[in-house]
Amino acid sequence: MSQRNWRKILFGASTRDLVGRTLLLVFAIITSFVIVLIFSQVWARAFPAIIILGPELLGPVWDPTVTEQYGILVFIAGTLWVTGLSLLIAIPIGIAGSLFLAEYCPHRLKEPLRLILILMAGIPSIVYGLWALYTLVPFLRDLISPLYIPVWDSLTNSFVWISMEWYSGYGVLPAAIVLAIMLLPTIVAVSYDSMVMVPDTLREASYALGASRTETSIKVVLMTALPGVGAAVLLSLGRAVGETMAVLLVTGNNTTFPRWIFDQSYVLTSVIANQLGLAVGGYPLMESALFVVALVLLLLSMFFSITAKMVVSWGMRKQGLR
Repeated sequence: MSQRNWRKILFGASTRDLVGRTLLLVFAIITSFVIVLIFSQVWARAFPAIIILGPELLGPVWDPTVTEQYGILVFIAGTLWVTGLSLLIAIPIGIAGSLFLAEYCPHRLKEPLRLILILMAGIPSIVYGLWALYTLVPFLRDLISPLYIPVWDSLTNSFVWISMEWYSGYGVLPAAIVLAIMLLPTIVAVSYDSMVMVPDTLREASYALGASRTETSIKVVLMTALPGVGAAVLLSLGRAVGETMAVLLVTGNNTTFPRWIFDQSYVLTSVIANQLGLAVGGYPLMESALFVVALVLLLLSMFFSITAKMVVSWGMRKQGLR
């Protein structure tokens, strides 16, 4: 066989395609193996606490060193409070911001604003936490502590005014605000990419039917890009649940159930960061219980990622792209 034929066999298009597919398969196997390894290790360390404690893990009290109670329900409640409120703040602002970038923003401002979003996404979470600790917490304390707020009294079936002078600035509210700021780049970037992919023919058809620019933006562009917007929300939800340092500094880390946004709380990630060092030092059951917390976080992240993938796939099928 001639040298030219050998070169064609070794460096031809079919050979390059085979090598590329093989490398991609190897990388996919490695990635899957790492995920399975992480899950198996977390499960193995959480298993003793699941067997020994059982339903006690869903108790309302976490006091491993004194009463030996390992209820993680208070951390789940704190996580739901902080995450839910942060999404209520971030979703409307993020969708409005992405709609502005896609439909209203002048071209000379579009790239600078996108650059700002990229920079916001790259700021370490500890920096956000320090800003919230030294700026946001004192601001909220000075703003809210002089106020009187109406609260429903079940005994008298009426609203009573209570003083907020006890409010320290820590709790669900500052954690949700700083977390919402951290989620905005993800929501805006993914939603923006979905909106700019909407065909211009749909916009032109809407204008031809007499719709205004606002009606076209909301009823055509936003509705068409809704699957991508939903995926952006779910991806940001996964990050919100897994955030540690920013919320650790401002929630107050109080192991009581938060009843409203001004109460202090304790989230799942914070209890691992705060107490794992103590558990490793001589509390094996506590260490295993903390791995149960990690297992809950891992399952939540997997759920949100899979749901986001399903939402994107459904949206693409709905639009005929699949």
